[in-house]
Amino acid sequence: MATVHVDDTTGTPSVETAEPKYQYPGIPTTCDGAEAVVWAETRISQGSGAYPITSSTTMGGGFNQAVMNGIPNLWGDALVFFEPESEHSAATFCEGFAAAGGRVTNFTSGQGLVLMKEVLYTISGKRLPVVFNIGARALTSQGLNVHAGHDDVMSVADCGWGILFARNAQEAGDLCLIARRAAEASHTPFLNVQDGFLTTHTVESVRLSEPDFMKDFVGKPEEKLVNLMDPENPMMSGVVQNQDSYMKGKIAQRWYYDQVEPALQDAFDEFARKTKNRPEIRIRRSLPL
Repeated sequence: MATVHVDDTTGTPSVETAEPKYQYPGIPTTCDGAEAVVWAETRISQGSGAYPITSSTTMGGGFNQAVMNGIPNLWGDALVFFEPESEHSAATFCEGFAAAGGRVTNFTSGQGLVLMKEVLYTISGKRLPVVFNIGARALTSQGLNVHAGHDDVMSVADCGWGILFARNAQEAGDLCLIARRAAEASHTPFLNVQDGFLTTHTVESVRLSEPDFMKDFVGKPEEKLVNLMDPENPMMSGVVQNQDSYMKGKIAQRWYYDQVEPALQDAFDEFARKTKNRPEIRIRRSLPL
C-alpha cells in the first residue's frame, strides 16, 4: 500500500510505501542453518532416525537434545530419536516409521547420504512423504574432506525425491516446513538441502516460524499420513514385480510426480501469504523412469 504526501512549501509529491502486515512476522533471533532446522523438526515431527555425520551432526544432536529433555512436539507427542549402526540403517528406520503412519525426519551428509541410496528408492517407491535434512558436502575421493559441495546430493538425484536448496539459514528453516507440506500433499519424499558448514554452522539473523503457524501450515500427523501397516486395512507391499507388472508400476508412479509442482507452488504461496519470510521458488522438473 502506498501513501502520497504533498509538501506544503514546494508542492512536491512524495510516496511512502507502508510495510505489509503479516499474520506471522516470525520470531527475530540469531542462529545457524542447523538450529533453524531443529527448531522446525522438533516441533512438527514425531521421530528421527539418524546416524549424524559432519556437517549434519548438530542437527541430529539438537533433535536428540529435545528428546533427552522430554520436549514434546506441537501436538503433545513424545519425540523419538534412534541412532542405529549406519546411515543405511537410519534410512531404513525412517522408512518403517513412515510406513506405520509416523512423521519422521533424518539428518545426514556426504558419504552418509550416498550410503543410504538403496533405501531412498524404496521410500519414494512406497510414496512415503518423509523429509531428510542434508548438510551438503563434497564426497571423499583421494583424501578425506569436510568441505561444502553438492556431490552427495547429485549422487542421489535420480531416486525420485523432491529436492529444495536453501541459500541461507533463514531458508533452511523455512524450506524445512515447505518441504514437509509439499511432501505430504504429493506423497513424495523431499530432501531439504543446505551447504555444509557454510550454512549449517554460520550464525545469521533469522526469523523463526511461530509454533502456531507451524501447527497450522503443516497440520497434525494423524490427519495427513497413512498407516500402511494397519491390520484393519491390510494392503500388499514389497511384492516381486515380474515382466508383466514392472513397467506398469513405473508408469503408475508418474501420477504422483504430476502432483509435486502444484503442491510446491501451494506451499510457497501459503507461506508467503502468512509470513514475512518469502523464500524464492525455482522449480526444475526431472521425471524418474
